Amino acid sequence: MELIRGRHSVGEANYHLQFTPKYRRDIFLDRVVRQVCAESFKETAEGLGLVIHALEFGPDHVHVFVGACKNYGAAEVARRLKGASSRRIRQECQDRIKPKLWGKAFWTAGYFYRSVGSTTSQNIKHYIEQSQSRHWKTTTPEAYKAKAQRTLNQYLT
Repeated sequence: MELIRGRHSVGEANYHLQFTPKYRRDIFLDRVVRQVCAESFKETAEGLGLVIHALEFGPDHVHVFVGACKNYGAAEVARRLKGASSRRIRQECQDRIKPKLWGKAFWTAGYFYRSVGSTTSQNIKHYIEQSQSRHWKTTTPEAYKAKAQRTLNQYLT
């Protein structure tokens, strides 16, 4: 167990977070968008004094395991990570995301979080890496695009 020591406290605060792009679009099929998002998360976490133990993408979501969160609640960590990454992705990848997103929002308003304690960082990292790898084992980004959801009009014709 990794305990964080402060001047007047000793403890552990880790969060497993999951964020989804607006309209659950498969934005993360694009390697560059994944890279920019990951870099933004890492820089934001470092600036807050947090540690990212694991970071894995599915085609339409991202899982982040953040540790050393003694000064921040889950809502604040989520707000900071989502806000900074949205801004950076829109600045650096606008042409890549424009066909799938419109307006100013990149992420959905909600998110999943779980406070993680009494387990090791390695266990959570393993869980996130293994659970996300299934999205990519049976398909490539190209194959995933080919299986895109049909519209109602396509079913009616």
